[in-house]
Amino acid sequence: MQLISPEWRVILLDLSDQEIMDISAITSFDLELKLNDTSTLAFDLDLVEFEKRCLAIGAEPQTVLYPQKTEIKVYLEDKAMFGGIISTVDSSYEGVNATLTCSADSYLHYFSKRFVSKTYVATDRSAIAWDAINTVQTVTNGDLGVTKGSTVTIFNSDLTCDYRDVKSIIQLYTYAQPTTYDFEITPDKVFNTYTRLGSDRTDVELVYPQNIQSIKVPRSADTLFNKIIGLGSGSGIERKQSIQQDTTSQINYRVLEKKESFNSVEIQTTLDHNTQGKLEESREVLVLPEVVPQAGVIDLTVVGVGDSIRVKLQGSTYNNDVDAMLRIYGMKIKVDKDNVQDLSLDFYKPDAGGGLEEGA
Repeated sequence: MQLISPEWRVILLDLSDQEIMDISAITSFDLELKLNDTSTLAFDLDLVEFEKRCLAIGAEPQTVLYPQKTEIKVYLEDKAMFGGIISTVDSSYEGVNATLTCSADSYLHYFSKRFVSKTYVATDRSAIAWDAINTVQTVTNGDLGVTKGSTVTIFNSDLTCDYRDVKSIIQLYTYAQPTTYDFEITPDKVFNTYTRLGSDRTDVELVYPQNIQSIKVPRSADTLFNKIIGLGSGSGIERKQSIQQDTTSQINYRVLEKKESFNSVEIQTTLDHNTQGKLEESREVLVLPEVVPQAGVIDLTVVGVGDSIRVKLQGSTYNNDVDAMLRIYGMKIKVDKDNVQDLSLDFYKPDAGGGLEEGA
């Protein structure tokens, strides 16, 4: 799909969130947005042109663009689509050409390098996640500037963190049963949790071949298991274990077993939740299309990750089961220097999550 989008803007900022340079006119980029995970940005710059722009504002190039020292935001019209921290800047020279090849990770990734050693008892899951963020931000030189926004009350849990990274704590409760949340750290550095991020968009329907440019429908038994053996803490006869199985799946596919280790799980109900969650993830062959819509079908200022839209594939008896409301897990957006935009979508079903509560 190709869509002229003259309103894309890419802005470089310093660590105090002050704008340094607008690089929209000299860059092309690939933006991948993900639900409940790190979003990423990859972009190229003409190094000679970049150095000229730095000279024009009286700035040393490495003070404008440098790993971990520079932040970046991407806007579509007036909507902030991405905010993050530069992770790599590679220089390459070939003949008379010089290029900077750069990447950035959304703010969530920063918390993969921040650790908490703390015990939470009967504490709401949203509160645990925010406290972990807040705890590491109170350390000298450790404040990313993330603030607490709107959080929902989910479910009281116990969690022992033995220098556990904060990103994994935040993500834990997107899958850990029995009650989960969705979360975001917005491009403006606000942490929010939701019973669900996004909504069922019954007004948006993608149908091949009407308004879908291309569609892939992968099917694989590599991740198909219908009997999960969960092994918890302890050894020998004292080791905790949980066996969860799905008889309907076993009738359809025969018995397919998998062993999962949850070495730090000491509570039987937690181990049961973990094992059941793994079963729910793997008891069916997932049919999750990869879709490239035609131009103008998806308005990115309105539809986002977390929304569910109907996807249909017509004219095929083999793929007649591709007709369902599917939740958008990922958006891959490519924008060139002329602001020509390409979009592809990745999906998962709302009930295809699982329970991973290792360490709880």
